[in-house]
Amino acid sequence: MKSFLDRSAGYLINMTALLLKREMTAALSKNKINVTPEQWAILNRLSENSGLSQKEVARRTFKDNANITRILDKLEKKGLVKRQMDSNDRRVWKIHITNEGKTIRDNIEPLAKEILKKATKGIDSKDVDSFNATAKKMLENLGQ
Repeated sequence: MKSFLDRSAGYLINMTALLLKREMTAALSKNKINVTPEQWAILNRLSENSGLSQKEVARRTFKDNANITRILDKLEKKGLVKRQMDSNDRRVWKIHITNEGKTIRDNIEPLAKEILKKATKGIDSKDVDSFNATAKKMLENLGQ
């Protein structure tokens, strides 16, 4: 008989996320792309909406302020993002993706899609859609 933990949505989602991250890290390394999955997530959000505040990037990628600062420092050193002071509030930094950042992001997307294809192999697309809707509702319930 499986324990509560083995049947827990939280545990299963967390373990799935860890394995997806491991797959993504391996794919990035294999393809000699010098970006981490966390960095890619930020590039992805910025490609959708460049010029977000650092605080908003953190919120949209579920990162705390210390982590987002460290990750953005690395991305900026790689020339993938640039920070600009907000002209209306000098305490706020706007984060912009560079052309090189967009290129890297676009090169990674097919790898991510391939990993998701592997993860959902043998699962009916309706079940995948249902899982995605359920996970999204759980995020909303938890305040995200």
